[in-house]
Amino acid sequence: MKGLVTGGAGFIGQHVVRLLCERGDSVRVALAPGESDEPLEGLPAESVPCDITRLDAVHDAVRGCDAVIHLAAIYSLWMRDWRPLYQVNVQGTRNVLAACAEHGVARVVHTSSIAAIGLRDEGPSDEEVPFNLHGNVPHYSLSKLHAERVALEFAGAGLPVVIVNPSFPFGIGDSRPTPTGRMIRRIVRGSFFGAGPGGLNVVDVEDVARGHLLALDAGQVGRRYLLSGTNLSFDEFFTAVKRIAGVERGHVRLPAALLHGMARLGDVVGLFTEPLIDSSTVGYTILRLHFDCSRAQRELGYTVTPLDETLTKAVGWFSDHGMLD
Repeated sequence: MKGLVTGGAGFIGQHVVRLLCERGDSVRVALAPGESDEPLEGLPAESVPCDITRLDAVHDAVRGCDAVIHLAAIYSLWMRDWRPLYQVNVQGTRNVLAACAEHGVARVVHTSSIAAIGLRDEGPSDEEVPFNLHGNVPHYSLSKLHAERVALEFAGAGLPVVIVNPSFPFGIGDSRPTPTGRMIRRIVRGSFFGAGPGGLNVVDVEDVARGHLLALDAGQVGRRYLLSGTNLSFDEFFTAVKRIAGVERGHVRLPAALLHGMARLGDVVGLFTEPLIDSSTVGYTILRLHFDCSRAQRELGYTVTPLDETLTKAVGWFSDHGMLD
């Protein structure tokens, strides 16, 4: 198979490319303007420059490919100007899928997010819960919601698109780091000194990568698959990270009202530089962001790495690369 991976040098993408190469597929990686392919060093993958906001560049990258895994996105919770986020995450998705349709690509996997899935009042959410968080959510969440709707539109028009929805990925290779990786660094360093009332779902980035290949091979067209892992509260997450990192410092449990007050101060800071927290991030993360990956387990054979193993790899990788000092 000749496959294109957009975002293939990113945190998730590098693991997807490695797995495709290991099984003998011919892999082309679309790199964003100025993006390094260093995470792919040693892999027999072809790297091509591709600005996915330019349809002509996307056509060049897609041409000749049998399958496309579309991972490219801006993953950011703060930007001075949000327009590039929507241009890449939404219009970029439309460009990639339009090129896939034009060139007759036989199989497409679109990487969405838990951000496009709603929450239940009780119990974890699954793929059948529609988005119900309109209001104060991060621009990133809204961009992924709209990008997923583009993917569903193309699936309805006949493009063989399968959608995957990763939760919060952690593990090896988070060199930027991503917003999720920065949580670990801030907990270990002590700048995140308190845990809010919400919860999250931690997934190993290598599980997410394997889930992409499973969706590519066996996913049902137009269907969403949650690639999630372990549900826990933020208090439990803070405790687990510090235990694994050998940090003896305690943390406090912060009520939602206090977090909202701190976030308003962060909104002011955010006029000039990236704040630790702001109102949109707090509005989302004080919720219980718990998810159920039973569909992916049942239909794709997806498996979940134990929490401690995932966090040990993440903490160890940051430590080995001098990113916890």
